[in-house]
Amino acid sequence: MAKAKTALITGAAGDIGSEVARRLNDLGYRLILLDINDAALCQLKDQCHDAITVTLNLADRKELAAWIAELTESYGHIDLAFINAGVVHVGNVLDLEEAQIDLQLEINLRSAIHLIKACADNMALHGAGQIISTVSMGGIISLKGSATYSATKFGLRGFMTAIRDELKPLGIDVSGIYPSGVDTQMLRYEAQNSGSPLNFINTPQSVEKVASTVIRAIKSRRLEYYIPYSDSISSRLVSCFPWLIRYLYPLLAKVGERGRAKYLKQINK
Repeated sequence: MAKAKTALITGAAGDIGSEVARRLNDLGYRLILLDINDAALCQLKDQCHDAITVTLNLADRKELAAWIAELTESYGHIDLAFINAGVVHVGNVLDLEEAQIDLQLEINLRSAIHLIKACADNMALHGAGQIISTVSMGGIISLKGSATYSATKFGLRGFMTAIRDELKPLGIDVSGIYPSGVDTQMLRYEAQNSGSPLNFINTPQSVEKVASTVIRAIKSRRLEYYIPYSDSISSRLVSCFPWLIRYLYPLLAKVGERGRAKYLKQINK
């Protein structure tokens, strides 16, 4: 009987993380579920046949480093890493507190980079593995009112793109998932607290659609997956000419605010 593959999921207790965990559980993976929310992790573990939970504060550098140091010895070969944890604080950068800026940098970028490196070190020992990260369409087009969030996602996209060719000869594949707005607790927070209207230009995607894309990435192993693809076309065009956003933003914001109103009406039913 073949040994079950092991998957590590960060942000496992969140909407996307928990849905991916359930999908991987159905595929027979042994799961390592990381999140800061212990109670939600325990609930998720009860839904999985073979899962280990790790309550971890990714913004605590010492705590993160200590856990990474024990990764291979404690868990063996990591076949798949889904680096998914993320946080956003909306508002113009001049209105944000230093701690709100730093938390986004720590969770979305610094911890992601160190976890990806740790998993890549583990996978290189076995000559095989796959790393998938939830990035964001906000890593392709800048989001006014979420500048730090965009910076972390731009950085993560650059990192993922750069390491792909570093890791490929070692048998490790790298993929990024780039959704537009997804109907999660994070998006609901943004909708209710003046988050970027660009998140609401189109109907928010479902968590199930994102999870299905993660499963597709496991199979086809391309570098980038966009949800929906149509949003990526305009976003990538603007990213080539970033000065365009200044002229396009008023129109995009108007469309997005209508979408936000529709979304708020839907979630407040």
